[in-house]
Amino acid sequence: MDSLAVALDDIALLLRWAHVVAAIVWVGSAFTLLKLDLAMKPRTQDPAPQTLFLNAGAGSRLFRAHDADGAEKALNFKWEAYATWASGFALFILVFCAAPRLYLIDPLLWNAAPWAAIAMALVPLALSWLAYDALCRKSGLSGDALLWALFGFSALLALLLTHVFAGRGAYPLIGAHLATIMTANIAHVVSPAQRRRLAGLRAGLPADETAAKMAGARALHNQYLALPTVFFMLSGHAPLLFAGPDNGVAAVLLIAGFFLIRRIWLKFSRGLGVDPKLGLAAAACLLVALALSAPQAPPAGGQARNAGAAIALALRPGITEVRQVIDAHCVVCHAAQPQMGGLAHAAGGLDFTKASEVALHRDAILRAAVYSRAMPPPGAAAALAADEKNLLVRWASRPD
Repeated sequence: MDSLAVALDDIALLLRWAHVVAAIVWVGSAFTLLKLDLAMKPRTQDPAPQTLFLNAGAGSRLFRAHDADGAEKALNFKWEAYATWASGFALFILVFCAAPRLYLIDPLLWNAAPWAAIAMALVPLALSWLAYDALCRKSGLSGDALLWALFGFSALLALLLTHVFAGRGAYPLIGAHLATIMTANIAHVVSPAQRRRLAGLRAGLPADETAAKMAGARALHNQYLALPTVFFMLSGHAPLLFAGPDNGVAAVLLIAGFFLIRRIWLKFSRGLGVDPKLGLAAAACLLVALALSAPQAPPAGGQARNAGAAIALALRPGITEVRQVIDAHCVVCHAAQPQMGGLAHAAGGLDFTKASEVALHRDAILRAAVYSRAMPPPGAAAALAADEKNLLVRWASRPD
């Protein structure tokens, strides 16, 4: 076994852990701080906006600050944001860019050279931030109008990525673009505004309302982008969704649904109650997106040329016939010692050289290779023919 591949696999595992932990801290902290901010209200005996919150057995009260000591530090979560983005970027390079034919390339969409696919995956990350930033600064839009523009921008981005890259790479790339926008908002707008405000508090100066408004708008955009970002980064577990025929439309509907869910939560946190119309709209978006990924029967195979062939089509195939299809399309990656470069062990821990593993995971095989184009990876091997897909469906149609 390739020791370098094993080491890279271990590094990827640690990066995934670091990425998830940093994301939990960043997104969770952002949601909590916004909830505390929205809960700030005057008391009868004290008109200053404030919030009482409980942490374990302690109770604390949060007030608006009007001054700060010269050496006093302010609490923020920018480093958690940077750690989330950096670990995610490193993970994308280590996994996706190391094997572009497995993750990025779909010849039916763009039969790119590996270097071109990698460049097209990485370079536009910065361009999407620049385009979004220009939209915020130059469009003259604000409030809900700018939120609509943000949704339109995110939807266009999703459609473009799903029409260029294989679904297995396109969906995480959607998350990577949105996460880049969120992190750049922190680095280039929110954090500088916080530094200027801290300097103003130390000097006893009033807040810069323009800077505060801009930082608040970007922080709000991050709130709306957080839910779809997390979803798309975890989408690798849903082959019917990311590799379905309508994965671009499904991505747009998912973004819409998550925007609406965030809108519902924000209105509720402001004490405006739950808006049933928004709830129904969010549910409709998510349900239609899932419906677009519902399994559909593969196209019918060729007609039987004689009575014997007709009988064979009517009977359930045996494991021997199934193994021929699996061996031709799957074991290059799903074997104890894969032939595909960049894999140290069986992809997904599935060794399909064993008949028992094939039988145990037949439903997963159908989802990935028959009802979607997730497997085999479009850039690495040819998809199953209609006859092969129908053979697998007939084999899996009845329990053993």
